[in-house]
Amino acid sequence: MKIMIINPDCGVTESAMALRCRILEEYTAPDTQLAMVCPQNSGVELNSALDVVLAAPEIVQLAADGQNAGFDAVVLYCFSDPVIDACREALRIPVIGGAQAACLSALNVCRSFGVMLADELRLPEKKRFLRTLGVDPSCITQIAAADMRGVDPWQNRKLTLARLAECGQQMVADGSETIVLGCLSFLGLAQPLAEVLGVPVIDPAVAAVCTAESIVRQRLFTSKVSYPLLCSKAREIIREI
Repeated sequence: MKIMIINPDCGVTESAMALRCRILEEYTAPDTQLAMVCPQNSGVELNSALDVVLAAPEIVQLAADGQNAGFDAVVLYCFSDPVIDACREALRIPVIGGAQAACLSALNVCRSFGVMLADELRLPEKKRFLRTLGVDPSCITQIAAADMRGVDPWQNRKLTLARLAECGQQMVADGSETIVLGCLSFLGLAQPLAEVLGVPVIDPAVAAVCTAESIVRQRLFTSKVSYPLLCSKAREIIREI
């Protein structure tokens, strides 16, 4: 099985993408191959709805390239699930988003959960976005943000974990039964955070890759009834659906 992971931030280095794949491979079967790619031309990191619009054409192209190259599934490595509907229209293979996979996974281990973002400025956007994921809004009891502005989660792991723990402890005190991490830069921190908080912590990157793996093993594919390809121009970049 081959899974393409699209990191939508432009210009991520090969070594950084390889590191993320090595961490994710700890959760996948030995016969599952992971490959991460990122846009080279959009010039943006996804921190807003506008960034998603600017990056959208290249993300869809990368997804189509993955299907054309024989990948079995595509994972969108972002808690915004950027242009997931467009990618599902363009492809027949499964397209899995980090946010949707994480939130649906959470309901397998709790009745309700909280979502922890990296930046409080994203709270209004995410409150609306989370309602689109197929999860009953009453199951999402809190949406909070750790104070991560100005902190690189990969360069400052100890500080990042400390700030996540501070936010998470308040969320648990306020009633969160499980925490969904709302940023894929927190990859690898869910397990140590769960040990501190005493509740399950869902890593959206892990949830997305494991969901994609499960969907492929079940021999499922994207429904063209739900996601028909109606755009004639899009057909030019896709050999077959």
